[in-house]
Amino acid sequence: MSVSMSQKLVDPTNATDKRTVESAVVEGRTLEFRVGDINGVQHAWTRLINAQSGDEIWINQTTDGGKTWQSNLGRRKIQAGGRNYTDALPTSSSDQVRMQGWTRLTSGKEYNTRAF
Repeated sequence: MSVSMSQKLVDPTNATDKRTVESAVVEGRTLEFRVGDINGVQHAWTRLINAQSGDEIWINQTTDGGKTWQSNLGRRKIQAGGRNYTDALPTSSSDQVRMQGWTRLTSGKEYNTRAF
């Protein structure tokens, strides 16, 4: 059974208790999946360290235990000197809800973190 989740994206800049929960080193960059509290609610977002202009990042989410995935949530194309993280989505304690950080690098290859 699918869990109902808010798809409202918010800027995580002012989140508290920020931490990286999953990461992967890809082509000299570090893809991170991060969580933090925004107004008392845990949220998650994707960040790419050492990003290059033209790299893209986003979140994929399942609400039915992995049977189906919503992709490209908060998708962002990184610009030189610009923001290297997506907006954030609320998380859930349900075992049916999983999220992943994704990137498509300028090489054209796509990578993701393990599901959180």
